[in-house]
Amino acid sequence: MASEKIKRTEVSGHDAGWCGVKVIIDDATTDLFAMPAHNADSDQKPAFYVTKSTADLVGQDFERYKPSLERMANTWQEEKKRFMEEQKPAAQSRTDVG
Repeated sequence: MASEKIKRTEVSGHDAGWCGVKVIIDDATTDLFAMPAHNADSDQKPAFYVTKSTADLVGQDFERYKPSLERMANTWQEEKKRFMEEQKPAAQSRTDVG
C-alpha cells in the first residue's frame, strides 16, 4: 500500500497566528490542537497543528477560544523552558566525561 502524503499548510495573512503562535493546517492531526514535542533546538517555537475544520471553527468565534489558546501557548513555552534546563546537566555531564 502506497504511503499517503501528509499535507501541511502554514496559514498566512494577517490572521496567520493565534495569540502570536503559528497555525499549521495538518489534516493528519488527530488531536484537536496538537503542538510540537519539545526538542533540544533552543530556537524551537510553538505552533498549533490543526485540521482545516478546527481552524474554521476557531476562526468563526476566535474570542471564545482565545483564553484556552493563550493558556496552551504559555504552557508549551513553560514546558520548553523546563525541558531546556533539564538538557543542560545532561550536556555538561557528556563534556565532563571527555
